[in-house]
Amino acid sequence: MMILRSCTLILATAVLVYSFPKPVQNVDLAAVNTFLSSLAASDKRTDSLVTLNYQNMASKKNPDHDNAKDNLFTKVDNSVMETATYLCIANLQPYFQLDSDTAISTDDSNYATAVDSFLTNFMNTDAVKQAFTFLQAQGVLTNDISAFHQKLYNLWFAPYARNQVAGTNGFKVVFNGEANGKTINRFANWYGFYLQEAANIFNYHGWFTKINGIAIDLQFVGGPSDADEDLETSFLLNTSPEFEFAAYTVAALTNTQPTVVIQGENVDIQAATLTVNGITVLDKVVISFGESNKATTKHTGSATTKHNGATDAALQTLVDKMWAEDQDRPTAAQVTMNWGAHISGKSGSKQSNLFSTVDESIFNKKQYADLITTYTQNLLTADVCKAEPAMSGFRKQYFQQVFDTFTATPMFTSAFAYLQSINYKETSSLANFKTKVLWPLWFGTYSRCKGPLGSSGWEHVFSGEIKGNGVDGQHDWTRYYMEQKADHMVYEGYYSHDENLIGTFQYQWNGATKPTGGFFTGTSPAFDFSIFTVCTLAHGNGANCHFKVNNFPITVVSYTQACGDGSGTCLATSYPENQ
Repeated sequence: MMILRSCTLILATAVLVYSFPKPVQNVDLAAVNTFLSSLAASDKRTDSLVTLNYQNMASKKNPDHDNAKDNLFTKVDNSVMETATYLCIANLQPYFQLDSDTAISTDDSNYATAVDSFLTNFMNTDAVKQAFTFLQAQGVLTNDISAFHQKLYNLWFAPYARNQVAGTNGFKVVFNGEANGKTINRFANWYGFYLQEAANIFNYHGWFTKINGIAIDLQFVGGPSDADEDLETSFLLNTSPEFEFAAYTVAALTNTQPTVVIQGENVDIQAATLTVNGITVLDKVVISFGESNKATTKHTGSATTKHNGATDAALQTLVDKMWAEDQDRPTAAQVTMNWGAHISGKSGSKQSNLFSTVDESIFNKKQYADLITTYTQNLLTADVCKAEPAMSGFRKQYFQQVFDTFTATPMFTSAFAYLQSINYKETSSLANFKTKVLWPLWFGTYSRCKGPLGSSGWEHVFSGEIKGNGVDGQHDWTRYYMEQKADHMVYEGYYSHDENLIGTFQYQWNGATKPTGGFFTGTSPAFDFSIFTVCTLAHGNGANCHFKVNNFPITVVSYTQACGDGSGTCLATSYPENQ
C-alpha cells in the first residue's frame, strides 16, 4: 500500500511529460491473436446470468433522442456481482467522476486499499497469470512478479492529466468512463456500464451495431441531468473483468492491435497507451467489430474462409509428433477409396461406395474396437429433437471406456502436454483435466432444437445427427464406413480431397442429406479426437487452427457453446478442411 501512495505522490507533483511508446520488437501479432482467442475460449462468461434489453437503434442524426426507454441491462445475477473481480470494480467506481479535470483521490487511504485489493484479486486469476506467462515468452516482461505488479499499477492506476489536473487513469477510461468537457469519449466495459446504469448515472439511448451477447456499439448520456453525452461507444458483453483486464494489458504492453475470436466472432482490440514521465499508462481501449458472421449449422460465413496454410510453429511441431505416433492410422493397403465424380454446388448423384475396401483387422485395435462398440450398442439418438438418455449405467460405461482409451494414446499425451505448455486451465493433472474440461467438452449435452438436450460434441463429431432432412456433424471415417457397410450411406461425389488423407464430399445418410461433409480418411479416431481438442481449446472458435499433415495444409474449424446440462463448455462442432 505504501508503494502505491509513494508512486502516486511522485506523479501528482511532477511535471507531466508525454510521449508515444515505441513498438515492442519481435512480438508476433499472430501469437497474440492466438493467445487471446484461447483466453477467450476459456473465459468464465456470464451469458446465462445476464439479461439484456437492446430495444431500438440509436439516432446519429438526432443524438438527443432517447430511442431506448428502458435500461440496457434488465438483470445481472447476484452470483456475478458477488464474484471478487466484479466486487473490485464496484468498490472502486465511487472514487471516480466522469470529468477528466476532477482529480483522483490518491491521498485517500480507502482508495489505496481498494486499488491494492483490485490488483491482488486480478493478479490471482488464471487469465492474468496466463497473460504474465505469455508476456514473458514474448520477451516483454521478466519473471519478476513484483515488477509485473508495478507495471500493472502504472498502466491501470497511475494518475495523469488530460489538461492540468491528474484526473484520469487506465481504470477510469475502461471501467468508469471519462468525459472531456460535455463529451464522454472513453469507456469500454459492460459491467461498469451496468453499475453506472443501475446508479442512474448512464442513460442508454439505443444501439448502432451489435452481436447479441458478445459486443455492442451504442449511444448513451451520463452525469448529472444527463449533461454528458457519448455519441458512440463499443464494448464487449458477458466477458469476465479478468479476461478484459488481461486482454487489454497484453494488447497495450505488446503495442499490437489484436483480433480476438469470441464465441465465433472476430473482435478487434486497440489498447492505446501514452508514456508519461517514463512510464506506460493506458490512454483508451477501443473495441470494433462487424455484423455477425458466426457459422450456422451449415458452417457458412467466416468458418469457410480459406487460408494459405500458415501455421503456428508449436502447433505444427505437435501435429508432426502426433502423426509419427499414430500407429493405428490405416495404411494404403488397409483402406482404398473411390472418390468418384468431382461435383460443384449440389449437383451430386449416386456413385459407387466411397470406401472400396477396408481391411477390418484394423478394427481389432483397441481404440477402434471401443469406438465401434458405442455404435453397435446404439447409445445415441440421431434426431436432435429427441433428448439423449441419461449418462449412467452401461451407457456411461461404454463411453467412459472409449474416452479413457483415446486419452491414453500417445497422440493425446502429446496434445495434453501442448495444452499444459500454454497454461490451459485445469491442466495440473490429466485426471483433473479429463473431469473438469474434457468430459463436459465432449459429453456435456445441449439443445439444437429449442429445448430437448439432444446433442453432444461426441455425438455430433463421432456419430452424426439428423436435423430435419439434413445431416449434422459426422466427421469420423470409421462411423461413415460402418454405416456404408450397413447400406445406410449413398455417396454422391466429392468437392476436393488430398490423396487419401482427407476429403470433402456430398452424401445421404438414412435419407437425410449432407450437402457438404468431410473428415480425415487417413488418421485414427484418437488422432482426430486429440487434434480437435487442441484446436477447440487453444485456438478459439472459428477457422483458426492451421497446420500441415504430411505436407498438406489443413484447417480445423471448431465452435463451442454453453452446455445445457450445466456441466460447463460443450463442443458444438469440430471438423477438418483441406485447403
